[in-house]
Amino acid sequence: MAANSKHLPFVNAGLTINYIVLSIQLCYFLYFVLMCADKNYCAFAGFYCLAFWMLFSCCTRKTETGTGVSPKHFLIEIPFQTDNRGIIITTHWGTGKKEYRLYLDNHSPSWVNDAVLRNNTATSKSKDFAYSTSTADGKILQGDVYMCDSVNIGGLSFTGVPFYNISNESNNGKIDGAVGESIMEHGIWKIDFKNKRIAIASDIDSIKGMKGATRLPAFFTDKAIEIEIIFSNGNQQRVGLDLGFNGDLILPATSFMLAIAPGKKTFMEKRNFSTPAGSSVVDDRTTRDRVQAGRQYFETLVSSNKLVKEKLIGLLFFKQFEFMVIDYINKAVYLSQKRMPA
Repeated sequence: MAANSKHLPFVNAGLTINYIVLSIQLCYFLYFVLMCADKNYCAFAGFYCLAFWMLFSCCTRKTETGTGVSPKHFLIEIPFQTDNRGIIITTHWGTGKKEYRLYLDNHSPSWVNDAVLRNNTATSKSKDFAYSTSTADGKILQGDVYMCDSVNIGGLSFTGVPFYNISNESNNGKIDGAVGESIMEHGIWKIDFKNKRIAIASDIDSIKGMKGATRLPAFFTDKAIEIEIIFSNGNQQRVGLDLGFNGDLILPATSFMLAIAPGKKTFMEKRNFSTPAGSSVVDDRTTRDRVQAGRQYFETLVSSNKLVKEKLIGLLFFKQFEFMVIDYINKAVYLSQKRMPA
């Protein structure tokens, strides 16, 4: 399961101090603007205040990471594998094309473990930024941000990519981290579960099979891609699309109670609940429900446990269908009308 911050919550101590100073100065000048009796001086002070704000805000604006992709127009296709936690793709880093296997996780920042960063000439620790984020079970993660000069996926080159350094012992060294939103937001991703292939394109017209797809009610926010779900009892909720969660629908306890009709049969089962911070075996309370997304109806499992803090729809739900498409360019999500063989 992914960390729940989609956009990089960088912390820059220098900028924080500058904004504090700016706020104090602004209040100081506004005081004189409001209190002065001299209209000429009032106009001058107001102009000075505005100019000062514009100049200083430009100097203290948050630095962007500037991840790029080349070529500008692209359509590539790569194979993928799966394990009991998610989708795995192969990446190559730097001029040496060193190979690392990473999970594909749209609901997470891109991150890697210590082993990737050790003696890696393609990466460098950021002097300006650190990160602070939380996982789906509410655990706070903090640490260093590293920049990779280039990450190659199937011939597609992503440059200036930020990665969180997260040590995840639960993977036992098998998977090195995750390709997250900082890379995925630069394209359109078709995940073909039937043929175990991923197509990445810059233009939706390049994606094959779209006539056989249904558009889901999706909302692209700063924190998540949210899918609007209506449960069989009429309760409506938005849940985060999370390919890093290898389950169907999972809700915190309060949301679960709202979604499930009173008296509806539920059952308990033990499941492995995983995040970049680690994994735990938990007791899931689960039921089967018929939910609606847009004009489509789906049979799915809905569950809850004591750890989960987010509302998520995961990989197991989407794997029922031949393919899905996450279109970051046009802010849309599609699902194949055809299901996988039972």
